[in-house]
Parts: sequence; structure tokens; C-alpha cells
Amino acid sequence: MATSQPNKPTETRFNLSLNVVFPLLGGRSTWSHEHLLPIFVSLIVALMLAAVPFPRFHLMMGGKPVPPEINEAWQVYSILGIYIAFIINYYINQMSGRARSGLLQALVSFIMVWLLTSPFWDYWYDLFNSVIPAENLEKSSNALAVIAGNVFGTGLGEEGFKALPLMGLALVSGVFAFLSGRTRGRLSALLSGVTEHFGLREPLDGIVLGAASGSGFFIYETLVQYVPKVIDKGTFEGLVLLLARGLPELTAHSAYSGLFGYFIGLSVLRPGMAVFLIPLGWLSAAVLHGAWDASNHLITSALIGVSVHVVIGVLSYALLAGAIFKARDISPSFAARCPQALPQGIGPAIDLAPASVPRPDTDGRVSREVNEALEEAARDDHRSAASLVEKVLADWLTEKGYLKPESRKSN
Repeated sequence: MATSQPNKPTETRFNLSLNVVFPLLGGRSTWSHEHLLPIFVSLIVALMLAAVPFPRFHLMMGGKPVPPEINEAWQVYSILGIYIAFIINYYINQMSGRARSGLLQALVSFIMVWLLTSPFWDYWYDLFNSVIPAENLEKSSNALAVIAGNVFGTGLGEEGFKALPLMGLALVSGVFAFLSGRTRGRLSALLSGVTEHFGLREPLDGIVLGAASGSGFFIYETLVQYVPKVIDKGTFEGLVLLLARGLPELTAHSAYSGLFGYFIGLSVLRPGMAVFLIPLGWLSAAVLHGAWDASNHLITSALIGVSVHVVIGVLSYALLAGAIFKARDISPSFAARCPQALPQGIGPAIDLAPASVPRPDTDGRVSREVNEALEEAARDDHRSAASLVEKVLADWLTEKGYLKPESRKSN
């Protein structure tokens, strides 16, 4: 009697359904926001570049409109600069598990640009560069004085200013959370919803919104301050300056501000330690920023200058990435948003649990009930959800003899 041949180990059994033949008809991945948004924005940018010049937008220099060819180049630079900022913020937000919406990121960037156009920026700048006075230190012949001037003036001044929108959001979030806990009904739900969607609640929020604030600073500083100074020499010089400032943005303004935002988010979770955490974050961002600028004043060799900038840039990004990974680990909400990003690469789709442990849904994600129970248990145990999952799994593996007790890390 003939017997059916068993499936080869490498074969996958599936039904040839309509959504397999036409993938766009089924599955969330193709139409997901995180996949479509950068493609959509790239198409819009390409169409905008093709539509230049825009007649209602003019670059003014000395109170007069610049020649048409320079104005067209400036419009192109503006589109490219905003596009670079978008890509960087999108990348950081994805690394952070989409901690905040793109709308809130754009709003923080806009607020930063608005603050830079206000008289308040002039007073703030004078405080750090004239009252302290950092400008005199930067012009000193002493290398230590130059470094100190850049750290106090550019570092503390600019990084503190970029943190103002985050401080405001953190304070508003705290007030709304306080009022939500002392009200009932729709008002309580409204206040809680505003904090949930538009607040700064944790370090991941601080990193994402800090990077957005840094991008707003980069856009204004580059397109309004630096590019107009060289664009009259030729459009090529302006493009080089834009790319030279924009492409390292992930290791510059956004990295410094994101790192400071991490400490602001920590202060939200641990308000009693804010008096130590905020100065530490401010100083960390200021030292990195000041070191970058000081190298421009102290180093005359192009080769050595590039090497120092590479070291500072890599260090800045490494600190930012380290802050993101640590913030993900201690985040109260990251495990629920991204259950597939569990420690040691162990995701919900890998069934290593005993039969008594609830299994994931058919789409490979942990069910909502299990996620809610996991978050509640993690809060009661004063640890992150990811840390609790690792502990439970390690306990079971040790009990079954798959993991030696001496090889376990402390949980």
C-alpha cells in the first residue's frame, strides 16, 4: 500500500489562499505605518524638489530678497535639510519602539524653531556667552580655556535651550497625571489620554523628543544662520555645508539632545533623583557638544581634525544607542508595544515554555491578556517586563536542567 511521503524538514505547509497569491490583500506588514511612511515622505520630497521654485518663499539677506537662482538653491537645501531631519528622527523613534508619534516629534521641532526666532533666545545666548562669559574663553590662547568656553557657551547654552520643550512637556505631564488621579469619569480619562499620547512619561519619550528638539535646532541654525553666509559664494558651497552639517546629525545635535532627554525621562520616573539626574544629563550633552566645537578651534590639521570628529561622533552615537537600549529595558510600556523585542532574542513566537504557560496568538504575538498580566506582575516586582520574562524563563530552564544554576546571571 502506498504511503504519503513526509514533508522535508525545510518545507513549509500552507494553503494557497487568495492573500498568498495577492499579498496586498492580507497581512498587516505590507500596509503598516512603519514601512509606508518613509517611502511616502521620500516620494513627497522628490515631487517637491521637482516643483522648485515656490514663488511665495524667499530668502532675505540684508533686508532684501536674494537673486532667484540663490533663492531656488536655498529652497532645495531647505527641503533636503528637513528630509534629513525626518530620516534621523524616524530611525531613532523606530529604535525606541515608536515611543512617540511623528506629530508630536514635529511639534517639538516646530516649538524649538519658534523659540529660536523669539527674543528669549537672544537673552539665553547672552547669559551663557557674555555673562559667564564663554566667548572670551573661546578666544583665549590657553587650550583649557577654549575647551571650557565651548562647554559652557555652546555646550551648556545650546543643550539647555534644546531641553526647554522637554522640560515643559515633563511638567505638564506630571500635572495632568496628578489631576487625573484625583478626578473621576471622563475628565480623568481625558487627562490620562493627553498624558499617554502627548506627554513625556519615561526615558524613551525623552530620547525621541530630545532628538526632535535637536533636529529643530539643526534646521534653523543651518538654513537660517550658516547656509546664507556661504550661498552667495556659490550654490555648491551651500550644498556642501548642508550635507556636512546634516549627514552627521545623528551623532551631533540629535545625539546630544537625545542623551539629555534620557536623563529627563529618568527624572520623570524617579522625581526624587531629578536634582542629580538633570545636571548629569545636561553636563554629559554639553561636554560632547563642547568637545566637538573646541576641536574646530584647537586643531589646525585637517586629518587630525577629522579623526577627532569621528571619535567624538562615534562616542556620541554609542552613548545615545546605549541610552536607547537601557531605556527599552526599564520602560514600563516597551514590552507591550514591541513584544517581539524581548531579551536575548527570545520572542513570543519561540515556544520554549511548559504546557501550563499560555501560548501566543496565531500571529506570533503575545495576547493582550498575557501582556496586561505581565505588566502588572513586573510593576509589583519593581522590574521591567522584559527583565521579568527573562527571569521566569531562566527559572524554568534551570528547573528542567537546561540551564546550569552557576551559569545564570543574577536576576
